[in-house]
Amino acid sequence: MTDPDYQTWLDHLFDHPDDEPEWYFADGFEFVPIGPPTLTAHVLRLFQAPALLMTGYSDQQIASGLRYLIDNACGGDIRLFSHASVPQADRLELAALIDRVYSQIFAARCAPRLGHLSEETAQPLNMLCYMWWDAIVLDATGDPHLDREFFAALIEAMGRTLAIPHPACQEGALHGLGHWGEHAPARAQALIDRCLPRREPRRPPGTGHLRPSRPRRMHPVGTRHHPRPYSSAAFHHTSGRQP
Repeated sequence: MTDPDYQTWLDHLFDHPDDEPEWYFADGFEFVPIGPPTLTAHVLRLFQAPALLMTGYSDQQIASGLRYLIDNACGGDIRLFSHASVPQADRLELAALIDRVYSQIFAARCAPRLGHLSEETAQPLNMLCYMWWDAIVLDATGDPHLDREFFAALIEAMGRTLAIPHPACQEGALHGLGHWGEHAPARAQALIDRCLPRREPRRPPGTGHLRPSRPRRMHPVGTRHHPRPYSSAAFHHTSGRQP
Protein backbone atom coordinates (compact mmCIF):
# COMPACT_ATOMS: atom_id res chain seq x y z
CA MET A 1 0.00 0.00 0.00
CA THR A 2 1.27 3.46 -0.93
CA ASP A 3 1.92 5.89 1.90
CA PRO A 4 -0.49 8.86 1.97
CA ASP A 5 0.63 12.16 0.49
CA TYR A 6 0.86 15.18 2.76
CA GLN A 7 -2.66 16.55 2.25
CA THR A 8 -4.26 13.12 2.57
CA TRP A 9 -2.34 12.62 5.81
CA LEU A 10 -3.44 16.03 7.13
CA ASP A 11 -7.07 15.24 6.37
CA HIS A 12 -6.73 11.87 8.08
CA LEU A 13 -5.56 13.65 11.23
CA PHE A 14 -7.70 16.76 11.24
CA ASP A 15 -10.70 16.56 8.91
CA HIS A 16 -13.28 15.13 11.32
CA PRO A 17 -16.52 16.58 12.75
CA ASP A 18 -16.20 18.72 15.88
CA ASP A 19 -18.92 16.68 17.56
CA GLU A 20 -16.78 13.51 17.25
CA PRO A 21 -13.61 14.57 19.12
CA GLU A 22 -12.52 10.98 19.77
CA TRP A 23 -13.06 9.72 16.23
CA TYR A 24 -10.05 7.39 16.58
CA PHE A 25 -12.03 5.30 19.12
CA ALA A 26 -15.10 4.96 16.89
CA ASP A 27 -16.22 1.54 15.69
CA GLY A 28 -14.96 0.92 12.22
CA PHE A 29 -12.13 3.44 12.36
CA GLU A 30 -9.21 2.29 10.22
CA PHE A 31 -5.63 3.29 10.84
CA VAL A 32 -3.82 4.52 7.75
CA PRO A 33 -0.52 2.67 7.38
CA ILE A 34 2.49 4.92 6.94
CA GLY A 35 6.20 4.16 6.90
CA PRO A 36 8.87 5.94 8.94
CA PRO A 37 10.38 7.97 6.05
CA THR A 38 7.00 9.36 4.98
CA LEU A 39 5.76 9.97 8.51
CA THR A 40 8.90 11.84 9.55
CA ALA A 41 8.81 13.99 6.41
CA HIS A 42 5.14 14.87 6.97
CA VAL A 43 5.59 15.69 10.65
CA LEU A 44 8.62 17.88 10.00
CA ARG A 45 6.70 19.73 7.29
CA LEU A 46 3.75 20.21 9.65
CA PHE A 47 5.90 21.51 12.49
CA GLN A 48 7.71 23.97 10.23
CA ALA A 49 4.58 26.14 10.30
CA PRO A 50 1.89 24.57 12.52
CA ALA A 51 -0.05 27.87 12.59
CA LEU A 52 -1.27 27.01 9.08
CA LEU A 53 -3.56 24.43 10.70
CA MET A 54 -5.60 27.27 12.18
CA THR A 55 -6.52 28.47 8.70
CA GLY A 56 -8.22 25.22 7.73
CA TYR A 57 -9.31 23.43 10.90
CA SER A 58 -11.16 24.22 14.11
CA ASP A 59 -9.53 24.18 17.53
CA GLN A 60 -11.29 20.88 18.30
CA GLN A 61 -10.06 19.33 15.07
CA ILE A 62 -6.51 20.48 15.79
CA ALA A 63 -6.62 19.18 19.37
CA SER A 64 -7.96 15.78 18.32
CA GLY A 65 -5.57 15.42 15.39
CA LEU A 66 -2.46 16.35 17.36
CA ARG A 67 -3.52 14.02 20.16
CA TYR A 68 -3.89 11.21 17.63
CA LEU A 69 -0.43 11.99 16.28
CA ILE A 70 1.48 11.99 19.57
CA ASP A 71 -0.42 9.78 22.03
CA ASN A 72 0.00 6.01 22.09
CA ALA A 73 -3.52 5.62 23.48
CA CYS A 74 -5.00 7.05 20.27
CA GLY A 75 -2.54 6.39 17.49
CA GLY A 76 0.89 7.72 18.36
CA ASP A 77 2.39 7.62 14.88
CA ILE A 78 5.08 10.04 16.03
CA ARG A 79 6.68 7.02 17.71
CA LEU A 80 8.23 6.22 14.33
CA PHE A 81 10.85 8.91 14.99
CA SER A 82 12.36 6.39 17.41
CA HIS A 83 12.66 3.75 14.68
CA ALA A 84 16.22 2.69 13.92
CA SER A 85 15.81 3.58 10.23
CA VAL A 86 15.18 7.27 10.96
CA PRO A 87 18.32 9.45 10.64
CA GLN A 88 19.39 11.24 13.80
CA ALA A 89 19.30 14.50 11.84
CA ASP A 90 15.53 14.08 11.48
CA ARG A 91 15.12 13.57 15.23
CA LEU A 92 17.16 16.68 15.96
CA GLU A 93 15.15 18.66 13.42
CA LEU A 94 11.98 17.51 15.18
CA ALA A 95 13.41 18.77 18.48
CA ALA A 96 14.27 22.10 16.85
CA LEU A 97 10.71 22.54 15.54
CA ILE A 98 8.40 20.93 18.07
CA ASP A 99 8.07 23.95 20.37
CA ARG A 100 6.46 25.84 17.47
CA VAL A 101 3.27 23.96 18.36
CA TYR A 102 3.40 25.95 21.61
CA SER A 103 4.46 29.29 20.17
CA GLN A 104 2.17 29.23 17.13
CA ILE A 105 -0.90 27.27 18.28
CA PHE A 106 -1.14 26.90 22.05
CA ALA A 107 -0.03 30.47 22.82
CA ALA A 108 -2.51 31.81 20.28
CA ARG A 109 -5.53 29.73 21.25
CA CYS A 110 -5.22 28.35 24.78
CA ALA A 111 -6.96 30.04 27.70
CA PRO A 112 -4.64 31.26 30.51
CA ARG A 113 -5.63 28.34 32.75
CA LEU A 114 -3.49 25.81 34.62
CA GLY A 115 -4.14 22.12 34.07
CA HIS A 116 -2.62 20.86 37.31
CA LEU A 117 -5.17 22.98 39.21
CA SER A 118 -8.02 21.62 37.08
CA GLU A 119 -8.98 25.16 36.11
CA GLU A 120 -11.99 24.91 33.83
CA THR A 121 -11.99 26.07 30.23
CA ALA A 122 -14.00 25.16 27.16
CA GLN A 123 -10.88 25.45 24.99
CA PRO A 124 -10.07 21.90 23.76
CA LEU A 125 -6.40 22.70 23.21
CA ASN A 126 -5.65 23.46 26.86
CA MET A 127 -5.41 19.91 28.15
CA LEU A 128 -3.21 18.88 25.24
CA CYS A 129 -0.97 21.87 25.98
CA TYR A 130 -0.61 20.69 29.57
CA MET A 131 -0.14 16.97 28.78
CA TRP A 132 1.92 17.23 25.58
CA TRP A 133 5.23 16.04 26.99
CA ASP A 134 3.60 13.42 29.20
CA ALA A 135 1.59 11.88 26.35
CA ILE A 136 4.08 12.10 23.48
CA VAL A 137 5.54 8.78 22.31
CA LEU A 138 9.22 9.51 21.71
CA ASP A 139 11.01 6.58 23.25
CA ALA A 140 14.55 5.28 23.30
CA THR A 141 16.11 4.10 20.04
CA GLY A 142 18.43 1.62 21.74
CA ASP A 143 21.55 3.69 21.00
CA PRO A 144 22.51 5.52 24.22
CA HIS A 145 24.51 8.21 22.45
CA LEU A 146 21.73 9.04 20.01
CA ASP A 147 19.16 8.98 22.78
CA ARG A 148 21.14 11.36 25.01
CA GLU A 149 21.58 13.81 22.15
CA PHE A 150 17.92 13.65 21.12
CA PHE A 151 16.48 13.92 24.62
CA ALA A 152 18.81 16.80 25.47
CA ALA A 153 17.54 18.60 22.37
CA LEU A 154 13.93 18.00 23.45
CA ILE A 155 14.72 19.50 26.85
CA GLU A 156 16.02 22.60 25.07
CA ALA A 157 12.69 22.79 23.24
CA MET A 158 10.96 22.83 26.62
CA GLY A 159 13.33 25.58 27.69
CA ARG A 160 12.35 27.69 24.69
CA THR A 161 8.70 27.13 25.58
CA LEU A 162 9.30 28.52 29.06
CA ALA A 163 10.10 31.86 27.43
CA ILE A 164 6.60 32.13 25.93
CA PRO A 165 4.61 34.65 28.01
CA HIS A 166 1.59 32.38 28.47
CA PRO A 167 0.91 30.48 31.72
CA ALA A 168 -0.52 27.40 30.00
CA CYS A 169 2.55 27.10 27.77
CA GLN A 170 4.94 27.58 30.67
CA GLU A 171 3.06 25.00 32.70
CA GLY A 172 3.25 22.50 29.83
CA ALA A 173 7.01 22.99 29.60
CA LEU A 174 7.50 22.63 33.35
CA HIS A 175 5.37 19.50 33.30
CA GLY A 176 7.61 18.18 30.55
CA LEU A 177 10.84 19.03 32.35
CA GLY A 178 9.59 17.12 35.37
CA HIS A 179 9.11 14.02 33.23
CA TRP A 180 12.11 14.31 30.92
CA GLY A 181 14.60 16.08 33.15
CA GLU A 182 16.34 12.87 34.26
CA HIS A 183 18.00 12.75 30.83
CA ALA A 184 19.85 16.03 31.49
CA PRO A 185 19.23 16.80 35.17
CA ALA A 186 21.53 19.79 35.58
CA ARG A 187 20.24 21.51 32.46
CA ALA A 188 16.60 20.80 33.29
CA GLN A 189 17.02 22.14 36.82
CA ALA A 190 18.73 25.27 35.51
CA LEU A 191 15.83 25.91 33.14
CA ILE A 192 13.31 25.41 35.94
CA ASP A 193 15.21 27.66 38.33
CA ARG A 194 15.58 30.36 35.69
CA CYS A 195 11.88 30.30 34.86
CA LEU A 196 10.03 30.09 38.15
CA PRO A 197 11.19 33.27 39.90
CA ARG A 198 10.57 35.35 36.79
CA ARG A 199 7.33 33.81 35.56
CA GLU A 200 5.47 32.87 38.71
CA PRO A 201 4.46 36.44 39.63
CA ARG A 202 2.48 36.61 36.40
CA ARG A 203 -0.19 34.48 38.08
CA PRO A 204 -2.70 36.46 40.16
CA PRO A 205 -2.27 35.94 43.94
CA GLY A 206 -4.13 32.97 45.31
CA THR A 207 -4.54 31.18 41.97
CA GLY A 208 -1.83 28.57 42.37
CA HIS A 209 1.64 28.26 40.95
CA LEU A 210 3.59 26.33 38.39
CA ARG A 211 5.73 23.39 39.34
CA PRO A 212 7.40 20.55 37.45
CA SER A 213 6.07 17.01 37.57
CA ARG A 214 7.81 13.75 38.43
CA PRO A 215 10.26 12.13 36.01
CA ARG A 216 9.05 9.71 33.36
CA ARG A 217 10.71 6.42 32.52
CA MET A 218 11.71 5.73 28.93
CA HIS A 219 11.13 2.42 27.14
CA PRO A 220 12.81 1.08 24.00
CA VAL A 221 10.69 1.75 20.93
CA GLY A 222 8.08 -0.92 20.35
CA THR A 223 7.81 -2.06 23.96
CA ARG A 224 4.62 -0.21 24.92
CA HIS A 225 1.84 -2.73 24.55
CA HIS A 226 -0.70 -1.33 27.00
CA PRO A 227 -1.74 2.24 26.10
CA ARG A 228 -2.89 4.28 29.05
CA PRO A 229 -6.28 5.99 28.91
CA TYR A 230 -6.30 9.61 27.83
CA SER A 231 -9.27 11.28 29.44
CA SER A 232 -9.73 14.12 31.87
CA ALA A 233 -10.37 11.62 34.66
CA ALA A 234 -7.06 9.88 34.02
CA PHE A 235 -4.79 12.93 34.05
CA HIS A 236 -2.59 13.13 37.11
CA HIS A 237 -2.12 16.52 38.73
CA THR A 238 1.16 17.89 39.95
CA SER A 239 -0.20 20.14 42.67
CA GLY A 240 1.41 19.30 45.97
CA ARG A 241 3.91 16.85 44.50
CA GLN A 242 7.62 17.16 44.82
CA PRO A 243 9.49 17.24 41.52
